[in-house]
Amino acid sequence: MYTLVMLKILIIDDDYNIAKKSKEELLQAGYAVVIAYSAKEGIEKLKAEKPDCILLDLVLPDESGFKVAQDIKNLPDFIHIPIIATSLKHEEIDKHIAAKSGITVYVEKPLDYPRLLFNIKDVLGQ
Repeated sequence: MYTLVMLKILIIDDDYNIAKKSKEELLQAGYAVVIAYSAKEGIEKLKAEKPDCILLDLVLPDESGFKVAQDIKNLPDFIHIPIIATSLKHEEIDKHIAAKSGITVYVEKPLDYPRLLFNIKDVLGQ
């Protein structure tokens, strides 16, 4: 007998509506989903839940998403986890900083969910 293992996505976003909508879309696509509404909560849930991918808002109330990404990449157990940044920032410099911070993919808000799901599948090798 086989056990189905669902890949887990951690959403770190302080916008309740975006986090809720993202969770709904990811659940429909067959992923397990955990939400954190701050950088601090995100790091705690990262350690507790050990997700396969992180969807990270770059503007959080308690810390820059760029800094959160760097913090995650400095944790040896989590360095391999792909991080998809979501942001209202559309400047090229932000995309450059994101890449330097260890972010795998940069997605602009408002989120295009079919494209986001494509990016998630791509970084997870699906």
